[in-house]
Amino acid sequence: MNIRLNQNDPSFDWASFIDAIDKMHGMNIPAPRYRDFVKVHVKAMSGAGMSWLVHTMNMGGNIMNGINFLSWHRWFLFQFERRLQLVHPEITLPYWDTITDRSLPVPLQDKALLKRWGVIRRWDPELLPTSADLQAANGIDSFQFFQKTLEGAFHGSVHNAVGGDMAGPSSPTDPLFWLHHANIDRIWSNWQQTHKNQKPQNLNEKLKPNSLFGVTVESVQDILTLGYKYD
Repeated sequence: MNIRLNQNDPSFDWASFIDAIDKMHGMNIPAPRYRDFVKVHVKAMSGAGMSWLVHTMNMGGNIMNGINFLSWHRWFLFQFERRLQLVHPEITLPYWDTITDRSLPVPLQDKALLKRWGVIRRWDPELLPTSADLQAANGIDSFQFFQKTLEGAFHGSVHNAVGGDMAGPSSPTDPLFWLHHANIDRIWSNWQQTHKNQKPQNLNEKLKPNSLFGVTVESVQDILTLGYKYD
């Protein structure tokens, strides 16, 4: 069982995590490469990828309902974590709890790293969500409205607070993306424990694209079945 740790846990192996990301960059390496994950997320927010219903967006005046937001990102993170483990089998994704840790994770503030990865930020902690935002989401009993609230008030606020790459379709360019979405996944997992009968209505739908997904919504509802949990 893989255990995903809080990013500020002193036992988390930042050196291996950063090394694994380094080794995912470049062309002459086994797919999926880091850029492949970024490209999939960009496509999910544009053109034909909008039909995957990953994000709630205004597309040419039409509001796209992100009914697969939580399920899609859970599998996206799971695939990324497995790719990291091809480099360092013991590594897991850390999560960044932006309610209690209202500053950027120190190991990912290194300017040399950001330059090497081509990461741009426009950090504004004033935009981070509050405990009231989280409380409002956790107080919802319907999966549909929980997901919509979490995606908007909580999830979007962190992307905007980090700014730069994180504020656009290529947000996975910044490794903070994975820590932020691991926290979103953790929040959902905790909510699931007290709302066991609340699930997406499209459990039989297959998530897209098939290159990284091709699994049903139902198959990603239980993180223990996927082989991981949060500390």
